[in-house]
Amino acid sequence: MHSIIKKYNDLKIGKKLILIFLLISVIPIVLLQVYHFASVRRNMTNQVNEIIYNDLIQISERTNLSLENYTNLMYQIYVDDDLIDQILILINGTESRKAASKSQIREKLHQYTSVVEGVRAISLVCKNGETVTYDYSTDSVVWNIWNKFSDMRVVPPYQDAEGQPGMVITPTMKFDENGVKSYYFHVSKRMYDFDHLEKGSIGTIILTVDEAVLNRICNSSDGSGTGINFILAEDGKVVAYPGEEFVAMSTGDNLQDFVRESGYLEDSHAIGINTYVDESTGWTFVNAYNEDEILKDVRRTEIVTLAISTAIIMLVVIIIAYTTRNFNKSVGTIVEGMQTVQSGDLDKKITVNSSDEFGTIAENFNRMTYRVKELLEEISSVKDRQRIAELKALEAQINPHFLYNTLDSINWMAIEKGENDISKALSNLGLILRHSVSKIDKMTTVRQECDFLKRYLDLQEIRYEGAFKCELKVQPEVENLYIHKLLVQPFVENAISLGGIRKAFRDRQRSIKWKNCPTNSILWKSIQACCEWSSHRGKGI
Repeated sequence: MHSIIKKYNDLKIGKKLILIFLLISVIPIVLLQVYHFASVRRNMTNQVNEIIYNDLIQISERTNLSLENYTNLMYQIYVDDDLIDQILILINGTESRKAASKSQIREKLHQYTSVVEGVRAISLVCKNGETVTYDYSTDSVVWNIWNKFSDMRVVPPYQDAEGQPGMVITPTMKFDENGVKSYYFHVSKRMYDFDHLEKGSIGTIILTVDEAVLNRICNSSDGSGTGINFILAEDGKVVAYPGEEFVAMSTGDNLQDFVRESGYLEDSHAIGINTYVDESTGWTFVNAYNEDEILKDVRRTEIVTLAISTAIIMLVVIIIAYTTRNFNKSVGTIVEGMQTVQSGDLDKKITVNSSDEFGTIAENFNRMTYRVKELLEEISSVKDRQRIAELKALEAQINPHFLYNTLDSINWMAIEKGENDISKALSNLGLILRHSVSKIDKMTTVRQECDFLKRYLDLQEIRYEGAFKCELKVQPEVENLYIHKLLVQPFVENAISLGGIRKAFRDRQRSIKWKNCPTNSILWKSIQACCEWSSHRGKGI
């Protein structure tokens, strides 16, 4: 999962947008459409199958109604006493009576064939093998549909009726009459002498019916070519089919293949099958339809929907491609500008021909580079001024040293000539200069500051020729406290300047003592205040 996230994060914006579009839009839309199409197709197929199933039920009912006509005809024959008497003559009579009886039976059967449509022949097969058949198609005593059978007791309709108390329907059989194929199903029933039922069956009546009757019932309402109906017997053989050549054939296990091979559903890739089993006959009524033809409207809707969806997706893809191309172009321009600026070219300007966020980024970046360039120029100017200041500071350091050395030389000259007062004054002046100039931003103790003040006052006394006297009093507990250098000296200097000492010096009043000077209290209070303030603040001042 982590590797997938990393790969996604490494993708460019355009690919990310296309991937997001695929995941959020295209894939869900395709899945929804597939689900919708499958649901519509399934619902449509279910509805069609339900309609077809109901149609098969109706076909089965119509078939049973049609068969009832033949069964009713069979019952009429079954209870015909004259016919029963003639059958008994065929069984027990002389040859001459049998010939007369056959003629009468044939005339009787002729009357019955004209009653119901579709009857090809009616055959009466006695238990002793005597047979009388009236063929409605040939109307011949010699030629009929069963001529190829010398003994009709072996034909399937007779065999099917053996042991069956009711009527039996024999599925469609194929007949070859002089090279012409014909297809007929049969309704057969055993006959009895009602006066002597204990003797059993005296014969079997066989009704031969044209298969076209069933085919017309099955496909009477279907001429569209989208589907066919047909009937299967219990053994899987075809009873009725639109094509007679497939009647009496076995369909096998796959009805779709059978229908497809029959060629009655042309261009059918998908064949739908619906079946209904009629309990009264045991026949299976089958409908086969062309799913592609039935669902062509659904397919047409699917094609139109897919075309519209594809067009929309293509349009969105084009818009995304155009947008991502502009994104990549804008991002590439910005990245190129950043790399150029990173290499040191602050004159580089980014140009993005849009007013979106990328345009804002480009504008702000240009302003930033312009400001950075100004700041660099200011820094360069400040550095130049700092360098000049450092040089001046170095000169300032050189000048005091030159002054210290000069004063020291003069001091030694004064000592050599015995001018002790001058030597003392020069020594104090040198120490004062060193104290005031060197490390003026550092802290100093009250004791060191007082020593500086003593030397400063000694020089002032020399200057003013003893016009004042000064006495320093410092409490011992504050001597080691730290204060800023030259913090007290301005107060002392102001006291001397403002306290009338200069005026007293002009008046040559050297007898005035410092303790009587009006500034005495001011100086003392100033020093005391500084010391107290220093004692409260401590060494961190």
